[in-house]
Amino acid sequence: MIKMLIDCDTGIDDSIAILFALKRPDVRVLGITTGCGNIDAYQAAENSIRLIHLAKPGYEVPVAVGANAPLVGPWEGPVPHIHGANGIGNAELPPADQKPAAEAGWDMIVRLARENPGALTVVTLGRMTNLALALEKEPALPRLVKNVVAMGGAVRAPGNVLPVSEANIAGDPEAADRVFLAGFDLTLVGIDVTGKTFLTPRHLDIAEKYWAEDCRPILDYMREALKLYFAFACQNNRYLDRCPVHDPLAMVVAVDPSVVTIRKLPTRVECGGTLCRGMVVSDFRERPIDAPFASICMDVDSERAVEELLGAFLKP
Repeated sequence: MIKMLIDCDTGIDDSIAILFALKRPDVRVLGITTGCGNIDAYQAAENSIRLIHLAKPGYEVPVAVGANAPLVGPWEGPVPHIHGANGIGNAELPPADQKPAAEAGWDMIVRLARENPGALTVVTLGRMTNLALALEKEPALPRLVKNVVAMGGAVRAPGNVLPVSEANIAGDPEAADRVFLAGFDLTLVGIDVTGKTFLTPRHLDIAEKYWAEDCRPILDYMREALKLYFAFACQNNRYLDRCPVHDPLAMVVAVDPSVVTIRKLPTRVECGGTLCRGMVVSDFRERPIDAPFASICMDVDSERAVEELLGAFLKP
């Protein structure tokens, strides 16, 4: 059983990743922490609570609001043209009675790591601000958690917000660099692999034949939420009826790393400059920089990854 904490800025792709984790019988989500990015941290918490209610995992999942700004500078605001006004493609999910936990997101990370020493997998689907703040509070965090799987970065692929920088890392490069330097067992699932892994309406049409009855509301939600995501992918990248599955792929890798090819490389984050701020710098040279090693996802079996993603919602 994988004991998991999810840190996210609950947008469309985050939501599919969360639903996947909640429906996997081999995953126990111990908590969800939220930050700003696709949407503000408070709306991200509300979205997460409604997704828990939608998934009905059969156990309680506390949600804690975390950082609503990066470590340095202001938050630039949400991206409604990508994720909708509510962060989940303007899809309407029923409200739930659950309220956010009283503790801050970074405090939840520290508490769950201490309560589950050596057993907690932290999956970051947004900026690493909460994890950096948790690290500041508990410097032993890299030894307390089992591993960190992070969606973020572009090592050899182009960036998506700057020429060489990806949104999650560029949104708070100082936080990301602190996490990279801390010595976590860290796997980075970046655009190098998420940009090769696509979800299409045809995938959903085929999967619908085998969809579990108790997951039908999830399929309805995914179809509605993904309309905006497909439209943005077409406008921005000229993708026709397909969208990259950034956060869902990171979640699949957290459960089954065999879908990707990994290379361990010394890695830092560029925190200066204007065109390169937020760049993930992995050194491929024989005499590399002095930096902790991270497991960088270099290639992916994309079809198998999508099959594993949708498999969580199919009939047994």
